[in-house]
Amino acid sequence: MLSGQLAEQYPLHVKPLRHPEQYRHKLNHVLGVLGPVPLPRFTVDHADRAVSLLPAHLEASSRQGIAKVIHRILALATYPARIIASNPLPRGWVPKADNNKAKSSLCPDEDRRLMAAVDIPLSYRIYYGFLIREGMRTDEAGRLEPSDLDLERGAIVLDENKTDDPRAWALSPDVVRALRVYFATCPPKQRVFSRPSGLPLPGRDGAKTFRDHLRCAGVERPELFETTESRSYIRLHDTRATFITIKLANGRTETWISERTGHQSSSQIHHYKRAARKVAELGLGDFAPLDKAIPELRGKGRAVGGARLSGGAEAGAVGEGRFLGAAPQGQAPASADVPAASAAEDEAAADRGGLGPRWATPAPSAVAEHPEVIEMVNVSSTRSASARESRQNNRSMASGHRKQ
Repeated sequence: MLSGQLAEQYPLHVKPLRHPEQYRHKLNHVLGVLGPVPLPRFTVDHADRAVSLLPAHLEASSRQGIAKVIHRILALATYPARIIASNPLPRGWVPKADNNKAKSSLCPDEDRRLMAAVDIPLSYRIYYGFLIREGMRTDEAGRLEPSDLDLERGAIVLDENKTDDPRAWALSPDVVRALRVYFATCPPKQRVFSRPSGLPLPGRDGAKTFRDHLRCAGVERPELFETTESRSYIRLHDTRATFITIKLANGRTETWISERTGHQSSSQIHHYKRAARKVAELGLGDFAPLDKAIPELRGKGRAVGGARLSGGAEAGAVGEGRFLGAAPQGQAPASADVPAASAAEDEAAADRGGLGPRWATPAPSAVAEHPEVIEMVNVSSTRSASARESRQNNRSMASGHRKQ
């Protein structure tokens, strides 16, 4: 299963594992019990004992995930591998996870504190800010490659993901500006987001590191760091809960949200509506623009269309690939988040009637703004005046001849 041989032998029935290390990590909890038992002798008692010996600190969802891996191995051993005649685990053996615990999420002011904490490495803050404002899964963002981003147009394409449902959307303009400035000084290599050491984010300790960084930023709300029977402490994965809650509170639709998060049903988003109503009633607002929330990027986020950055560098001048290129002169990234757009941009968009992308409308020329003034001449009136003047001259000359 982990080696990929089953997928090679039975491509119509077995998909290759995209991240076998995740399955290996889960199996490490039970290999000591399951490993010595040959599959033909394996019984439900072996599986029950393996699950009962799992560490007590594991959440119900983690226990369920390990049980699913055990069930999957036995199912593949039944077919297509045909090592055993039938799966010894009965229907309903996989335990149900308790999903009723309330999910923790950050408030916009707590996000601002986190983004402004210069003691936290910038590589982590740009990663957290991206997750909170775009709603991606942590592992999806951690696997992003430079070719997945098109910062010329302000778009992202995510072909490989957990649900095998390719999706693409327009990034928030402030996120585009922030990434352009950040990449101008810290060009990405194999991955878009990486730690100062060069290792990809988030890593195995992503949740604990996230909580440590929140404390470092002065975020001290107790419910974010405590686990009770009704609530779990905040995890890095809860940046998605933060995104959904705040965007629902600010009027975004479920369709708009699911395009970014990858949720495939309305019921999955419905769980966040109660928390969203609370945020809306309290008037907590939306996230601050990322290029303004991070001090190191502040004042540089307007580096669009070849505008100069500090130090004389131009946006998109560093690195290779079109994702680092600056937009053509007079262009700006697509608007994915209306609240982040400036009032001037909104007014300009209204004047254009909302036809086409905001950056696709050519700037009015000088001739169009100041049309040439053309003097209108009444030709018929001019001709009549000339005829009258000619007749008067002729009469004067005839009168002179008669007197002579």
